[in-house]
This record gives sequence, C-alpha cells and structure tokens, in this order.
Amino acid sequence: MTKLYLIRHAEAEGNLFRRMHGQYNSRLTEIGLRQVKLLAKRLAEIPFDAVYTSDLCRTRQTAEAVTATHGLTARLDPRLREVAVGSWENRTFGDLELHEPEALEAFRHRPEEWRLDGAETWADYSARFAAALRDAAEAHPGGTVAVFSHGCVSSGGLHRILGIPHNSAGGDNTAVCLLRYEDGRFSADYLYDNSHLPAELSSHARQRRWRELAGGSIHLWFREPTAADRELYDPDFLPPAGHETRIAMRGNEPIGCVCWRGDTVSLLWLRPDCRRFHLGDQLLGEAWMAMRASGQTVLRAGIPTANVDAISFLAHHGAVPEQMDDAYTVLRLSLAVPYPVD
Repeated sequence: MTKLYLIRHAEAEGNLFRRMHGQYNSRLTEIGLRQVKLLAKRLAEIPFDAVYTSDLCRTRQTAEAVTATHGLTARLDPRLREVAVGSWENRTFGDLELHEPEALEAFRHRPEEWRLDGAETWADYSARFAAALRDAAEAHPGGTVAVFSHGCVSSGGLHRILGIPHNSAGGDNTAVCLLRYEDGRFSADYLYDNSHLPAELSSHARQRRWRELAGGSIHLWFREPTAADRELYDPDFLPPAGHETRIAMRGNEPIGCVCWRGDTVSLLWLRPDCRRFHLGDQLLGEAWMAMRASGQTVLRAGIPTANVDAISFLAHHGAVPEQMDDAYTVLRLSLAVPYPVD
C-alpha cells in the first residue's frame, strides 16, 4: 500500500487577484509564502520517499515545503498542471460571471458538460491527472509520496478515481488529501484538510469575510474608460493623460480605476463606499498582469510618505522602498516568476 499526500498549491496571484489562471504561470503571494511555512511544519515528520509536482511555478514553490526540509528533489510532471482553459486564461472572474455565467456555472459544478474552444475537457484533464497519480503511486510501492497540484484538475481527477462530487475549488490553498493506493485502486483517508491554517491565513475564510462585508460578489472586471466616466472620479484623483487606464466594474457598476505607464502605477482609486472589501487587490492585479505581459519585470508606485495606508497596502504585496524622504516614497516590487515555463 502506498500513501499519497495530495496538496493544492498555496495562494497564488490568480487566487488573490480573482483571475482564471489555468496554465498561466503565476507565482505565490505573500500570504501564500506564509501558508507554505505552516504546511512545512505540518509535513515535517512525515517520511516522504518522493515529491512530484506540476511544473508550474505556484506548485513548485509550494513543493518547497517538503523538498527544503526532507532533502528531496521535486520531480516535475506536466500532467499535474491545472486545466488548460483556452480563451478564459487570465480573465477576471467578474468578467466571466457577468458575460459567460452559464459556462462558468458548468465549469464549477458540471465539468463533464463544460466545453470551450482551445480548452481541455473534463475527460481529458481528469484522465491525465489520474494517470500521473497512478504512476507516482506505482513507482513507490509501500512508500509515501507528496504530490503537489492544482484545485480544479485535482478535483476532476478525484471525481474520476474516487467517484466523489466535483469541487472546482479543490479545497483551500495548501489543503491536504491523504490517499491510499493498493491493488490498483485508490481510497481516501481524508480530503481537503486545511487544519494547519489559522483563519487569517486561509484563502477561503478570507474570501468568505470579504463577501459578507460586500453583501454579494467580490469579483471585478475591467474596461476601457469613456467620457461618461469623468463623473466617477474624485476631483483630486483624475487619470493622468498619456497613461493606460482601466475602469473597475462590479457587475454593471463602475467603482474605481487603475492607471499606469511603463513600469509605474500612477493611480489606484476606489469609490469610498467600496474600500472595505479588499477590492484594491484586483485593481493592482489588473496593472500587474498588464505590465508583466508587456515585458516589465518590476512594478513601481510613488506615494506621498504621509499616505501610510497606501504604503502599507503595497508592502503587503511585497513592495519595498526604493526611494524615500519626508514628502514622497517610491515603492518597488518584482514581477519576476521564480520558475519560468517554456
């Protein structure tokens, strides 16, 4: 009998920025890195014989919870990658909820029915995942193996091999499933356990609190500005000329904007009544994703030093001071992905 600890990756950019990251190669967030440390403590005394992981960055970073403490090298298996979602890649959940609600509902709850040009079907991705899991188990008979993968693909795979209901979220970030493999069959001791995470570091618990505060969806989408948007802004926070600007939409309602040029965010603004729901993360994410796509490797923001809330917000995302005086602080954060994929 072989034991397999199946572990979802820690919180990554798509989880925080509320974007559909299938095989987009995102990295862990600052919260995700803290989750990995707690996961490492949980797994420290387990005598692993091998570590398998998806080759995407967010799983490889999470696998360091075992490789760094057990002296093992992660074995990369692309079959453990998240679902390839075609044209949905890197789109916001708010965009999909508003413009493709039926398809999104099928993706989340009826994966066998979900179809999208350029995307994998449930039959395809669940089969490749199940094969990877089976191969890992059979390579270590009687051993103990750690397998790091993603929420939707692992849920689809477990739906196939165990017959359990599909859960597109695949449990909390760093949630652990303990599986057994014997005589060619899988069974589960437990599924999606996140008991190593306090509520303040649980991605699911934090998102539930945000939804409660917001009284509904916390998902935004973004569009180009129009002349009608001028009435949206506080007079002190108008978009600067010559900068890229995106209007943040909650459903059909404009609630803010983000502006940038080159590697610098010049404006990050939310309507005052929308500032308690952690929606600013998604505004930052819109600029973050666009900058990375254009080839930028760092993101900068210049902020009045007296604006401690804005400085704290960016520091929470890993920004560090680049220049600072009594009047003005320039913060810099890296957009680099530690484990690139060809």
